[in-house]
Amino acid sequence: MRKKGVLLVVALAVILGVCACGTKQKKEAVFPGLIIGGTSYTPYFYQDINGNYSGIDVDVAKEACKRAGYTPVFQMIPIEDRFVELENKKVDCLWSYLTIEGRENRYLWTNPYLYTQRVVGVRSDSTIQSLADLEEKRVGVQAGSTSEKIILKQMNPNFPKLEQLTCFRELGEVFTSLRKGYVDAIIGHEGALQTYTEEYPGEYRFLNMSLRSEAVGVAFRKEGDADAVRRLNEAFGEMRKDGTMEKIVEKYGLDVEKNVYGGAEDDQTETAKEQSE
Repeated sequence: MRKKGVLLVVALAVILGVCACGTKQKKEAVFPGLIIGGTSYTPYFYQDINGNYSGIDVDVAKEACKRAGYTPVFQMIPIEDRFVELENKKVDCLWSYLTIEGRENRYLWTNPYLYTQRVVGVRSDSTIQSLADLEEKRVGVQAGSTSEKIILKQMNPNFPKLEQLTCFRELGEVFTSLRKGYVDAIIGHEGALQTYTEEYPGEYRFLNMSLRSEAVGVAFRKEGDADAVRRLNEAFGEMRKDGTMEKIVEKYGLDVEKNVYGGAEDDQTETAKEQSE
């Protein structure tokens, strides 16, 4: 009789274990996939030598999606096709260090999760020390980027008249143009340009200024998933409060004050800090 009782207890334990396991698997499976489109832009969004998605945006997306209840599915998109892919519903959102300014009414945006710092890079022996020194100089930027728009649309009133503006498909080509002397200066995200200049210690420098500081967000279609936006905003708020955003930015060697809060001299800084408190 005791033997049968023991067997009955064991059987029940196995059944309960299977049920518990099945319940756990079911819970994990209910997380819907969020198809995230991004453009190759080191150190924000790129694929490593093993083909795995990496970068600041990828780290932020993974953590935010986990908190918001989504499974991130990353997809690489050429920079010229990113908005077309979003409108054609090939991806649910664009999450690749995308600036909000100028696009506010075209898409459904999350709150800013980071801030960009666009800088001017030159060779260390260059005579260029300020924006004014770029007058009649040759400048290289990535095609389709905000850096290009800043110049073509005269978004910065202090930007001088150039001798030549050259647009390249990839940021690596932008840096190569400076390295080989095809241009006198280049413009881009500070973090992205650093990934190239750090390979040549002492040979390049950035002007002691930020050409432009802008808020970065996740873009959904205008009629997109408002609930996903709300959930991600809540996750971003939590990540600011518990220091996760700062840790991710520090991991990639970037300045926390500038990239998480917008920079000490930027009036967005205090607002961003208040939102995290």
